[in-house]
Amino acid sequence: MTKRSHKHSAGMRKRAGANVSPVYRGRRWVLMLLLLAGIIVLLGRAIYLEAFQQSWLKKQAGKRQLRTVKVPAYRGMIVDRNGESLAISSPVASIVLDPRKLLNFKSELQKEALSGKGDIAKLAAMDLQKLAEKESQLESILGLGKGEFERRLQKVASKQFYRVARQIEPEKAQKISDLDIPTLSTRREYRRFYPMAETTAHVVGFTNIDDEGIEGIERSMDDRLAGREGRNRVIRDGRGRLVESIEELETMVPGETVQLSLDHRIQYIAYKLLKGEVYKLNAKSGSVVVLDAKTGEILAMANMPSFNPNNRNSLRPYLYRNRAVVDSFEPGSTLKPLTIGAALEARVIGADVSIETTPGRFKVGKTVIKDPRDYGTLTLSRILAKSSNVGASKVALLMKSKDHWKFLNRVGFGRKPDAGFFSESEGKLAYYDKWGKVDRVSHGYGYGMSVSLLQLAHAYSVFATGGVLNPVSIFKQEGQVLGQRVMSEKNAKAVLRMMQAVVQTDATGKNAAIDGYHVAGKTGTAYKFINKRYSKHNLVVSFVGIAPATNPRLVVAVMIDEPKVAKASGGRLAAPLFSKIMANALRIMDIAPDDLPEIKQAKPEKSSLLNVEDDA
Repeated sequence: MTKRSHKHSAGMRKRAGANVSPVYRGRRWVLMLLLLAGIIVLLGRAIYLEAFQQSWLKKQAGKRQLRTVKVPAYRGMIVDRNGESLAISSPVASIVLDPRKLLNFKSELQKEALSGKGDIAKLAAMDLQKLAEKESQLESILGLGKGEFERRLQKVASKQFYRVARQIEPEKAQKISDLDIPTLSTRREYRRFYPMAETTAHVVGFTNIDDEGIEGIERSMDDRLAGREGRNRVIRDGRGRLVESIEELETMVPGETVQLSLDHRIQYIAYKLLKGEVYKLNAKSGSVVVLDAKTGEILAMANMPSFNPNNRNSLRPYLYRNRAVVDSFEPGSTLKPLTIGAALEARVIGADVSIETTPGRFKVGKTVIKDPRDYGTLTLSRILAKSSNVGASKVALLMKSKDHWKFLNRVGFGRKPDAGFFSESEGKLAYYDKWGKVDRVSHGYGYGMSVSLLQLAHAYSVFATGGVLNPVSIFKQEGQVLGQRVMSEKNAKAVLRMMQAVVQTDATGKNAAIDGYHVAGKTGTAYKFINKRYSKHNLVVSFVGIAPATNPRLVVAVMIDEPKVAKASGGRLAAPLFSKIMANALRIMDIAPDDLPEIKQAKPEKSSLLNVEDDA
């Protein structure tokens, strides 16, 4: 380059520098200083927060993002003795949200939409429209009326927690979650399901919407079934959605499985037959208990009327009472075998004694005890076969009140059976020092006291076990059961033989007979005490029996309350029902027939139950 060119370039640069305005240079420096100052302030603030405010910031973040959530425990199953499910839990979900935050969010959108600030207003209006559409879809999924969701929100506007719906199907919950409504989230729950529905309703019971046991085994075993819920610490975003599970604070412990002694096959048969009979007789109610005499296990327990625990709309207090356990009634003539058993134990009579019942009437004070006719002299077996009130009264008077009371108490009267239910009736058995002469005779044939059907069946098991009272239980028993001897084996077998006469062709219980099996039992017909007097129209009919009589295994007790038919009695109404239930139970359990020739029993009649001698 020439010397002239260098001079030209230098001149150009000099002229350009001279043209730069001092004001421009000042603005540039001011801008740079401002940026630098801002960076310094931000760095200083960051250092300050990191060094001095770290713990405070963590607390604030925790308040806004960290949440402790409950992990619901899986409720334990209830199964029968064979492992068949009677109560199980299925996963469901609840829908929850924060009404206050959601309403504030909608309020901010409305303000922005009405502000008129161009694009911001348009976007806010669009967001409001989308949110309204989502709420409409939510109402559709949950089956709510139009605008119902908004009305509910307004009612709980000040709350930070609101449960929109509970126990909905997981598929519906997922659809609702996909709507992405602010603050709305789903929570896992469990809903109880009862496969056998009304068949086992009174025994199994049911839970409330919070999965807490309310009735039956669900209530009595709630601590074992419920388990223990866990707790997790999680991070949620501004809309309440789960971002991450951080740690497990408490481990969830699932509930235990509870195995009952019920056999679902026998239970189904017992309930089905009882239901048909109660409807046919237009009765007020009815109950059945089936016991395994050797173990004391309850194989079936059915009641009518019943209810479906899967349908909460059908739950009514008068329906879900377990009448076989809770209700007590005067047993009537079903007590007569126990009266004879008490007299044998008190050694006031022998098994071969005869009692004079002529003329079929017996006056004690102002009370007159009657038989349907003059039976003359009766053996103890014939007293049971004819159900003689006079004979049973005279046997009762041979004992001291103390001995009679002690025997009845030993077989379980006047105390709770302690079978495993939350509420069990102890019945009514006055202490012997309060018995007058009328009480002594009335207790002989089943009046003046009350028992539950479970107590009555349990007491009869003494005759099936040779005098040993095994603990009664609704739970399956493992290993050998330890019972208590309450009467001699000789006397227990003697009464058992006497009760077989009840099921002969000329006796009150002829309709309880079963082909191929010997049956021992007793009919009962008791007038109900209403308005301080015994009604002639309101009856409780019953039958309690044991089979096979020569090698006892099962005890079945049947009770029907206030059947509305003519000539109602235990022999006419309860005995045939007993026969059907016992026959099916023996077949299901594969119990071999006993075919001893010395006692010939009658077959159940297929015709109407007429011309059968009434039992008292």
